[in-house]
Amino acid sequence: MSVQGIEFGAGYEERQPVVLLLDTSASMGRPAGHPRIDELNGALTRWFDGVRAQERLRTRVEVCLITFASAVRVYDPDPGRLVPVEEADAGRVFVPVDSMRPPTLRAEGLTRLTEAVETALELARTRYRTLQRGRVPVRRPFLWVLTDGAPSDAQGRPLDATALAGTAGRVRQGEEQGEWVFQVIGVRGADLPMLRVLAPKATSPLENLDFGRILDLLFQSTDDSSPDQDADLIHRQVNDRAARLARMDRLERDLR
Repeated sequence: MSVQGIEFGAGYEERQPVVLLLDTSASMGRPAGHPRIDELNGALTRWFDGVRAQERLRTRVEVCLITFASAVRVYDPDPGRLVPVEEADAGRVFVPVDSMRPPTLRAEGLTRLTEAVETALELARTRYRTLQRGRVPVRRPFLWVLTDGAPSDAQGRPLDATALAGTAGRVRQGEEQGEWVFQVIGVRGADLPMLRVLAPKATSPLENLDFGRILDLLFQSTDDSSPDQDADLIHRQVNDRAARLARMDRLERDLR
């Protein structure tokens, strides 16, 4: 039995918290005939259903799922739904990866990315420190952002580099102090220049890649890193792997 009563499978050796930050803004409802949000919902269901066959991930990884649109919400497994940030308890919202039953996501509203990132930083820090205090072997959390848009304020206005600077600084400071690793995946329509303000060395464009393959990339990259590995080196490895996937995807499309 783990801290906060969450059970892990046999063979568990250490804990690896992962925070998934998923864009559910209105742009994810496009294109009308094949909305990206439908593709994402399908990929999440298939991926988490299939993770039981991956013993190393199944016995180590715990996931916190955050969505951001006009509001930021966190998946709470107790009621089995997304809840407002103020109701999110870091001891409850990290779920063993093979127990995650992702909710059906809907696309609507703005892109409150900075608020989602700030929420993720706080939950990740709290969870990490709680496990350390409980003498549970734990690796630093990985935070993964998946977005197709541009960060906006409460009125829907795009944020500029100045508005992103505070959050970007906190992300980088935490990485330097070994509190987490932060990576951004920009899919079709993402404002890559602004995302690179938030994560200069850790933004990978994967415009056309299937969401299922993106999830594979994220979780395998989490698993392949070593506990004492420098965050910048992890970013380079993820970016290189993402670039290879993008090249393979283009080749596959050319051969069709």
